[in-house]
Amino acid sequence: MSYTPPYTVADGTVLTSAQLEGNSQALRIYLHRGVASSDFENTPWIQTRHVQAPVYEPYSGMQHGVTGYQGGNWAGGTNIRLQFATKFLSGNGRTTSTEFHPAPQTAIELAFRQDAKVLFHYWWELENGRDVSTASYQAPASPAGTTAGRRVYVVPYTGAGFNSGTAYNNRSRCQETRNAGDGVTIGYPIGTRRPYVMTGGYGAKQGTFARDVTGPIVTTFGLSIHSLTDRCGVVNWGIALEAYYF
Repeated sequence: MSYTPPYTVADGTVLTSAQLEGNSQALRIYLHRGVASSDFENTPWIQTRHVQAPVYEPYSGMQHGVTGYQGGNWAGGTNIRLQFATKFLSGNGRTTSTEFHPAPQTAIELAFRQDAKVLFHYWWELENGRDVSTASYQAPASPAGTTAGRRVYVVPYTGAGFNSGTAYNNRSRCQETRNAGDGVTIGYPIGTRRPYVMTGGYGAKQGTFARDVTGPIVTTFGLSIHSLTDRCGVVNWGIALEAYYF
């Protein structure tokens, strides 16, 4: 049978807490024992016109709806988009340089309609070096007999801040990969000879960067690089965004 509140109160009479709790308890029992079919609405009250479907943007791999953005991009698929990080874009390996440059294709530009909270997820895999050049202005060979002092650094950025010291380029989140200590093979498969040790030159890193965005605004989330070595391949990478309007 349908739910009927045990206590009904007429206008002008006193309503007690015991009566309210009695009505609530009766409703709990009704819901737990099963709702009568006669209490269900037979016609739909939410129709297609009430729901705004998200818009999918295939180039960036993002979808945008009333609650915000979600999606991402990566290096794989039908065409592997290998990228490179070279010291010639960030000061020629000079230790006095603090320049960063954006890693090509590893960024997403979005138009935020209003204030949003954003989670930027990222990961990459580097094949770094071996750089054995001898110019004196470069990072020193350390430890002795190797070039391990030459490294490549990757950090997330937002907006145009890939080369600034502000919160747009959060350098406290910087992660490094050392120059390969034992060189690379010249035959197949090409790569560093010791891929899974500290001096192997391989670096697989990941992280999450949170930021509040004040909208409306068009801004960018991506990865930036500072390299002290030459021939550094970004062999795999992935970026993803969760953005929620508030």
